[in-house]
Amino acid sequence: MIRTWLNIVALWLIGVLAAAQLPKIAVLAPVLRETFHLSLAQVGLLVSLLEIGGAVFGVVGGLALGRFGGRRFLLAGLSVLLAASVVEALAPNVALLFAARAVEGLGYVLVVIAAPTMIVAIAPERIRGPALALWSTFVPVGVALGSGVTGVAVALTSPKIALLLWAGLCALGLVSAARQRTSGRGAARMVLPHPAAVVVTFGFGIYTVFVCALTMLLPSFLIERVGASLASASLATGLVSLTALPASAIAVRILHGAPSAPRRVVATVIPALLATAAIAPLIFHPAVAGNAVAVTLVAGLALLLSGVASPLVFARLPSLAGATSPDDPRIAAANGLLTQFGAGGALIGPPLGGLVVGRWGWQGLGVCVGVLALAMLAAILSAERLGRAKQAEDTAFLAPETTA
Repeated sequence: MIRTWLNIVALWLIGVLAAAQLPKIAVLAPVLRETFHLSLAQVGLLVSLLEIGGAVFGVVGGLALGRFGGRRFLLAGLSVLLAASVVEALAPNVALLFAARAVEGLGYVLVVIAAPTMIVAIAPERIRGPALALWSTFVPVGVALGSGVTGVAVALTSPKIALLLWAGLCALGLVSAARQRTSGRGAARMVLPHPAAVVVTFGFGIYTVFVCALTMLLPSFLIERVGASLASASLATGLVSLTALPASAIAVRILHGAPSAPRRVVATVIPALLATAAIAPLIFHPAVAGNAVAVTLVAGLALLLSGVASPLVFARLPSLAGATSPDDPRIAAANGLLTQFGAGGALIGPPLGGLVVGRWGWQGLGVCVGVLALAMLAAILSAERLGRAKQAEDTAFLAPETTA
């Protein structure tokens, strides 16, 4: 069991490494703007190109993984991330820089689809739920690590060395990935998951919409409306984002002893997301909005509550996908859907939040977050209903026929 957990943690760390590539360009944005004479819009596109890969190729990648296997995808993805970091560090012009970032997005997709699929394959049933709950934290941990490491590396060396450092870390990831046993290949088939998986991953996409809208716009609110400094606003947003860690710990505790019990999941997500919907409008309420600490605490509580539901989606996904074994290709396809909807939500969230603020003000954004939390709840409950119907149908089909 210890060795199994070590392998699971290694796969999680590889996911953290992939997610760390998300903020590195954002940290380097001022230097890149000056070096390549980029506009703010161009820098924004450069940052988001990593997510575009997932938004476009998530489902395709998941289906292909069912054919070629998780370990091959993991090695290929890390190799692409390594090569892209090297090219970004040495890029002599804007065109090559953008091309490397776009290709890096493909490497990111390969890793974040393969790693959770391999976790499902190697984790026994009794620890599968907690293992997937741990996996669900790879993005916030990776974003925090990517921002911190890149910032320190640039301060001590140079942007080029910082990017080459990430290439070196990807090389270490390759060594770890090569030690993972072959898994996730199953019958080498491309199989679509059950519709319940489509619905629940759509719900996860809704989650990323409101989380990204809130966390990406929160610094602007704190600076413009509360008068916080850039450093204070960044710290507050980082703390709000990291509520995903205690939320995941709560989810692991809930899943302990019953890794995929649908009743326990439903009994948890209903109060968690209803409370999120009730709290979210208070984030920007005049009674709270005048104090940076109060805004941070209320926003953190809203994301903590909704963050409890997110790991449960990961834990339930193999079952809702209709998987009949740990290496069923439906799991890879469902992870592809999860990546596609998650990346799409990350792309949609910030501009949608900006439109809401422009039309209805900051309080409108809080209401929007609450409404989206309810939409996420509806999607999860609908997926569970579809899953129960499918299970009942399978049970009836397998039951022996009786004759009068």
